[in-house]
Amino acid sequence: MVFRRDGAEAASATMSAGIGAPGPLVGRDASGTAPEGPQEDPAAELPPPDPEALRRMHANNPVFLEHMLCPFTGYVPDTTALATGAERLVLAVGEESGRQLTARPVRVLAERLGREAVEFPGGHVGVVQRPAAFAATLRKVLGG
Repeated sequence: MVFRRDGAEAASATMSAGIGAPGPLVGRDASGTAPEGPQEDPAAELPPPDPEALRRMHANNPVFLEHMLCPFTGYVPDTTALATGAERLVLAVGEESGRQLTARPVRVLAERLGREAVEFPGGHVGVVQRPAAFAATLRKVLGG
């Protein structure tokens, strides 16, 4: 394990490299051209970074890497048990996550359960990146 051998900074770099490149720019197509019509500006919904929160997150990184990330990434879901209630599951990924590491487990689970992954606005943390659009999609998916 990189964390135990080389520390939190090296483990964070390894994790970032494994997650993959970010998805496409919001509001632009693959050529980089902005589409016509009104577009939601995701940056307008983001508060400015809180330096104190960033400091705390950095300080908590060793706990995150060793006690949260490792058990999470090593978990193997019981697909047989999940299949019994698959129609009630919402297997969701961020539309900007593509095939990044953070989206792969959901896409694989959806495939194993014969379901489609539902794409929500934003990336891995779309609820923070685009809260209004995320909420609208959530209401729609949950039938509200």
